[in-house]
Amino acid sequence: MPNKPINRKYTATGILSMLLTSMATLTGFSQALDDTKTQMALPLPAAPVIDGVLNAGEWAYAGGASQNYWRVIFDANLEDFYRGGGPGDGNPLEPFDATDLQYNIYAGVHGNNLYIAVEVTDDWINNDGAEPGSENGQTWTDDSVEIFIDGDNSNLEVRSTDGNPAVIDTGGQFVITANNAYRQAEAGNPGYGPAAAWYARTALTDTGYVAEFRISMDIIGNPKPGSAIGFTVGVNDDDAIGDAGSERQILWTGTPHTEATYGNLIIGERTYTAPKASAPTIDGKVSAAEYAGAETIVLNRHTGMYHIGVGDDEWPTSDHSLQAWVVHDTAAIYVGVVAVDDAVFTDSAEAGSEDGQTWVDDSIEVFFDANDSNDLTRDTASLYEGQFVITPNGARRDAEANNPSWGSNAHWFGAATKTDTGYQIEFKVTKEALLGITDGARVGFNIAMNDDDGSGRKSQLNWAGNPHQEFSYGALILGAAAGGVGGGQPANIRIAIASKSVTLQWDGNGTLETASDVTGPWTAVAGAASGVSIPASNAQAFYRVR
Repeated sequence: MPNKPINRKYTATGILSMLLTSMATLTGFSQALDDTKTQMALPLPAAPVIDGVLNAGEWAYAGGASQNYWRVIFDANLEDFYRGGGPGDGNPLEPFDATDLQYNIYAGVHGNNLYIAVEVTDDWINNDGAEPGSENGQTWTDDSVEIFIDGDNSNLEVRSTDGNPAVIDTGGQFVITANNAYRQAEAGNPGYGPAAAWYARTALTDTGYVAEFRISMDIIGNPKPGSAIGFTVGVNDDDAIGDAGSERQILWTGTPHTEATYGNLIIGERTYTAPKASAPTIDGKVSAAEYAGAETIVLNRHTGMYHIGVGDDEWPTSDHSLQAWVVHDTAAIYVGVVAVDDAVFTDSAEAGSEDGQTWVDDSIEVFFDANDSNDLTRDTASLYEGQFVITPNGARRDAEANNPSWGSNAHWFGAATKTDTGYQIEFKVTKEALLGITDGARVGFNIAMNDDDGSGRKSQLNWAGNPHQEFSYGALILGAAAGGVGGGQPANIRIAIASKSVTLQWDGNGTLETASDVTGPWTAVAGAASGVSIPASNAQAFYRVR
């Protein structure tokens, strides 16, 4: 199995970007994530009917569906009045209250289509700009939903609405109003209709309206499962009489028509392969040697998914973030977490206690869907799979895992230590407790970080999905030993940077391969052996050792 590709991406600032890009790449992705926001478009069991009616059964398995964790909501305590989003184009007038404008987002994939639903709360529906059912009118002056897509994640830095092929060939803007006028000019007019390249419909509700979209992967660059596309949602609110323009536009993230500002939308689920290794010492002190060969999970406001129902998503990495590693041996799965937290509070669950209110304190939660059932909720019938929690003061919670036994030789165990920059926590969960899973197993998996600055939980940051909603978790694969045969990885590529070149070194006799894109095609670098020097250039290239 090849080593994870590294990206050589030289810029005018020099060759250091190659190293930074390779370090930022996360397991399970075909490219590094942009420093914006991240969410997932999860696999749907069936294609939703695009009629503007938010059928719970059709969207139940979509990203954002569980407890509406992906949303933009009114919050009078915030400067811009919105949690989970903020002002876009137009006049950013202050909303009156939660009935004025807010929305939930749902995203899924089925077949060769991306499906998006936006559930809008709007107390006054006004459509006096674009005629019902019309094409390419002034939709932005009416109540409307705009979807922005950068399908190849090319991150064009300038605002573009002029039909630039770099934009419209892999996305652009797709709009539907509350009276079903649509706009596709800024997507290159790919074709609208039930059987065309894209289709959208809206229907009014008691509290506003719902917009549903189907967008063919063919017109957004055919992103592969596990890859991330540029993506954001904007909702326009027209409370003015006449066509003077919308009163406000609220975006999930970024700036309209500017790809570099869009968020990351992962197509499908996150995946992490844990190598087989010797058991770490579970003492709350994470040693690199103990987790050698494991990829780093980097969890911060750019790479993780906040539960907006708990708190906002604008916290800096210095406020709270983590790195985590997962390995396994014959008996158990081990998770090591190094957490950055500028204010560690554990004032709810007593030190060393069991099943207290750990979620109110700073804490790390690890979730397993051991039988990979992808249930809509937690599978309470499967003994011991579920949620395992430890706080920095050693309080623990396993009630949502049906109370397995605790101890170094029991079903599960863990330890925590505080550090100058936060805390560290280690988990051990036996395979016996996780329904007897074995090597090669695929299980649902998530890590969540709760942050308490002394007044209760202010945020919850997830690696994949939403707690206790198994369908939304990522996938954990119990892989072979690092460097082993049959699915293992060779030793990591070591990178040395000089002024005009990069030197690559690796262990063993693997072949160095290169490609202009992470998806290939890959070709061998003629005559390259460990220690090869790669000269700097302005081109992008990826390297791997096979």
